[in-house]
Amino acid sequence: MKKTTFAGSVKVATLAGLVCLGLTTVTACSGGSADTAKPAAAPPGSAAAPGSAAAPGAPGSAAPAQGAAHGDATRYQASGWLPAKSLPLYGTYLWVSENTDDPKSTDDALNWMYACSDGSKEPTAALEISSYQTKQYKTDLQADPRAGAFQWMLFFKDEATAKTALTKIETDYSYCAARQSDDSGRTTVVKTAAGSGGISWLTTARDKNGKPHIRFADVGADAHEYFVQSGNVISLVQALGDTPAIDPAPADDQVLSAMAAALGTMH
Repeated sequence: MKKTTFAGSVKVATLAGLVCLGLTTVTACSGGSADTAKPAAAPPGSAAAPGSAAAPGAPGSAAPAQGAAHGDATRYQASGWLPAKSLPLYGTYLWVSENTDDPKSTDDALNWMYACSDGSKEPTAALEISSYQTKQYKTDLQADPRAGAFQWMLFFKDEATAKTALTKIETDYSYCAARQSDDSGRTTVVKTAAGSGGISWLTTARDKNGKPHIRFADVGADAHEYFVQSGNVISLVQALGDTPAIDPAPADDQVLSAMAAALGTMH
């Protein structure tokens, strides 16, 4: 198993460095050190996501409309993925795919997977992921040229392992333990929706003046992330950037529902 990072026009290989002191659905914490993560989140009233209150429901509370996913890691199941126009914030960023071929499954180790990844263990091992596929999207808009989006399909040996992984992911966001901290700013973690077998979060990093705070060029200050589990698969969708334009969350429950419906077509 080799170590893999993501490169390209959107570089987010160290997003796992975001450090958060977790309690419940909203977490505030100090920024990371120069060799791990950074963060810092906006002071009260600066960059909170509209509709930041969690939607009714909880992971697994609503079954996908078309049945449980049967993910086959040996092939690309196109119907299980969201089209670019259904990705979060498409109206803002007009996402364009950077993939020239259909994604292939791999079990390569990763430096990161999501903003609050457990830094004590490599993500695929921590979640017991058998293999995964991923797509990357970019924006050509000059307003936020570093913004990007990702879609992942995480495959597990069975449904029980996938459910356990989603519970672990929720724990990571709720109890994001601080690794190293400094006085450069603050980071917040907000649960934006739950239901349809999934959950979504927004993380924002801000300096002392409430501006997007990036310690490394590879780390986005704002990360909007969606997870849905169905059958032996977890679908992960991410919108990443360096401005509050990534933050709006009024339709996050609809994104989760769309992800669940797409997963239900994987047979």
